[in-house]
Amino acid sequence: MSGVRVLKKGEFLFKEGEKIQSVWIVQSGQISLCLQKNKKNVEVMSVGAGYVFADLVILGLPNYNYSGLIMNETKVVEVPLESFRQQYDSLHQINKAFIKGICEKLKWSMNEVKSSRFEKDPSACSEDVVAKVFGTIFHVLNHKGLKEGASAKIDWQTMRQYSQRIFGESLKRLEQATQILVKLKLADYIYGKSPDDPNSKDEIQGFELHDLNALESFFEFYQYYYFKGGKSELLKFDESNYNVLRILILAYEGVSADKFGIVTKDFGEVVEFFGEYGINLGAGHFTSLEGKGLFCKRKPIADGKVHLQFEIKEFKTQQDIWKIIREIDRWNEKGLIDMSDIDDGPKKKKIIDGVECSDCKAVMILNSKFCSECGAKLVSQNTNSGVDRKAA
Repeated sequence: MSGVRVLKKGEFLFKEGEKIQSVWIVQSGQISLCLQKNKKNVEVMSVGAGYVFADLVILGLPNYNYSGLIMNETKVVEVPLESFRQQYDSLHQINKAFIKGICEKLKWSMNEVKSSRFEKDPSACSEDVVAKVFGTIFHVLNHKGLKEGASAKIDWQTMRQYSQRIFGESLKRLEQATQILVKLKLADYIYGKSPDDPNSKDEIQGFELHDLNALESFFEFYQYYYFKGGKSELLKFDESNYNVLRILILAYEGVSADKFGIVTKDFGEVVEFFGEYGINLGAGHFTSLEGKGLFCKRKPIADGKVHLQFEIKEFKTQQDIWKIIREIDRWNEKGLIDMSDIDDGPKKKKIIDGVECSDCKAVMILNSKFCSECGAKLVSQNTNSGVDRKAA
């Protein structure tokens, strides 16, 4: 008996090396035929409605030699292997020879594509095309889009055609790059009915970028340091620096910049703010940021305090750049854009009622007599208001 399955984006219909137990017919959606290399999914080809996964069966192979990764919601019909073989064996010998010949050609073509992909960087968006694809989005919107202030919008079909015909950009890579911008809330898709079918479900009809300048800053930054010798390290995403930068920007929320764009705040207040996120802010953090081209100034003032200053626009721009680079890394790792994998930002440490061990600083529950971490005897910290609240 045949059965229908509906698979979500990011699922696998089958994986490389699995035993072939069914023949699959694609009714709708898109499936990427890919291989694993260095823990990354490398696409060999993409198939859609009407494709039948029967070539390996006809060639007599027992296992899949590639994986089927779902790129968007896909409906497939499952045909049991024995049922398919019975139907295939009942064909005239000439028809069987013709079908097998097509499968042999497909096998040869896929091997050629595999060789080509593995000779080059097989990533979905390799370093040498990052600036190109995002630069294409910018220039198409800047030239053909309807601009309003810093934002611009464009018809989806116009954007696809112009990107492919003028800039030679891959439509699949273009669409996935726009998904990154939408995921990071730097852009939005405009949905609507197809002009050719008013009764159809809503589809992407347009694309709106919220800030042309931010996108230009990203691809200009990337192309500059990618092609400048010895500076490629600046393009490597660093989770620690990224988190420090995000918390630093959060610490200055509501602080007005001076006429030079510099924001100023008491250094002690900034250190205390970082402590709420479990980070003991110190010189090492600033040295690490300086290695990425971000400089803060610690300025002593008359009453013995110290002010921490930096250019807020530069830091926010760098935050957006690192956000995009991180998503590109994830894209290359998974082979697709996971729109459900949302980063909610830095989390403050949980606060619990407890007592802190004076030896190892671990926090124990109230009324504990000994530290479960180091075994030290805990000194009672009861006060008139009870035990001091400690961060977990």
